[in-house]
Amino acid sequence: GKFAQGLVGADGAWGRYEYDPLGFSKNYPELVPWFREAELKHGRVCMVATVGFFSQQYITFPGFEPSPDALQAVYVAPPGAMAALLFLAGYIESASYGGKLTMLDMFEGD
Repeated sequence: GKFAQGLVGADGAWGRYEYDPLGFSKNYPELVPWFREAELKHGRVCMVATVGFFSQQYITFPGFEPSPDALQAVYVAPPGAMAALLFLAGYIESASYGGKLTMLDMFEGD
């Protein structure tokens, strides 16, 4: 069969790029859409986290105190504010798929 069920992205400028060293697309073909969605989402989260890491030196949310060391910023934040940010992130994650969070039910009805 086709690599990763023929999903777009295997053809590159220098030919076919079929990188799956652990064989997930062959061993778990029913989960390939979830793997692809997870890869895209993790990449986007990493990009936003990188921007946030550099911008926290210049921007401070209300309720937080500025930290001269970006690596220590999470430790000086008030616990209530951190809990609110974690709740907001969880809500956004849950709402983006209508409450379907597991790889088994995320693509039901597609």
